Amino acid sequence: MTFNRALFAVSLILGGTVANATQATTTRSVNEGVYTADQAARGEQIYKNNCSSCHYQTEFTGDEFVKRWADKPLFELFDLVSDSMPEDRPGSLPIQQYADAISYFLKLNKFPTGDIELEGSPDTMRDILMEKLK
Repeated sequence: MTFNRALFAVSLILGGTVANATQATTTRSVNEGVYTADQAARGEQIYKNNCSSCHYQTEFTGDEFVKRWADKPLFELFDLVSDSMPEDRPGSLPIQQYADAISYFLKLNKFPTGDIELEGSPDTMRDILMEKLK
């Protein structure tokens, strides 16, 4: 395992590092349908093309994944992924593609879809709280 992959895995386990003060600014929840089905389909292709050679879907699904990020702004996951992935060329994808990939992770965890796509914007991601599925 390379150092970057090990660092990414540790970050996933620890659930990010942004201070809890950021949580106070969130006004929406992932339970409110913050992405579209079409966006998640694009995110799946992005995952297959850029992530699946190093990561299994199980790294981004299930109770453990949700617990790692629960009660934190979605920005923490977005920030980690957009800064460190793909491992061989971190930060190289267009910012919206990272949001699409996050949408795919939400779909994998059965969060509801909505009518508006998740924007690849740090401000938007800070406004959305990751919670357990309701």
